[in-house]
Amino acid sequence: MSNSRFVSHLRLWLIVTPVLLATLAPMLPDDRHFEVDAAEQASVESLFGDDRAEDFASRANARFGAWFVDSGAIRRSYSGSANPSLISDGGTAGLAAGWMRHFWMEMYRGIYRATVAGNWAWGALFLAVAMLNDGAVQRRIRAAAAGVASPVGFHLAAHGLLITLGVSASALLLPHSLPATVWTVATACVGVLAWRLAASFHVNR
Repeated sequence: MSNSRFVSHLRLWLIVTPVLLATLAPMLPDDRHFEVDAAEQASVESLFGDDRAEDFASRANARFGAWFVDSGAIRRSYSGSANPSLISDGGTAGLAAGWMRHFWMEMYRGIYRATVAGNWAWGALFLAVAMLNDGAVQRRIRAAAAGVASPVGFHLAAHGLLITLGVSASALLLPHSLPATVWTVATACVGVLAWRLAASFHVNR
């Protein structure tokens, strides 16, 4: 089971891809790649209003501060590159400090985006459950009528759902502006793929 193709894809989309993105993206030189820019903030404000948008920012600030600032994680991460050295390191310490700065900016934006995306979480869950139920009904109707469903449909739906979840996780760390409406698209994809998954499950006659 642990060596199956599905499990390998699970590791790729939900573990490897976000880790690689969090590791490689901070190498980009410009701070603008890691800021919550005006366009992204405007998209949140247009959906939720100014008051709720400010609340999201406050919650993201509080979480980032509690998890990384108050815990001392940020201070410890800079301790090595901040110490002066009598031997020239060829600028390595500066590069490391720049990477670390972008990494923490990326983490903050990821927390902010996760705070915003959380408003779709319950809706996505209820939609997925409703679509799974509807797909299961469709499956029983097809089976009663001696219908045939290809297992390819189930396979594609399962991997499509996995890719949707993986891309959504990676989107939290993408080094460019991300409009809040993308979470509506992700929720719709989850619903459609959940329906296809249930409708194609074990219909072999």
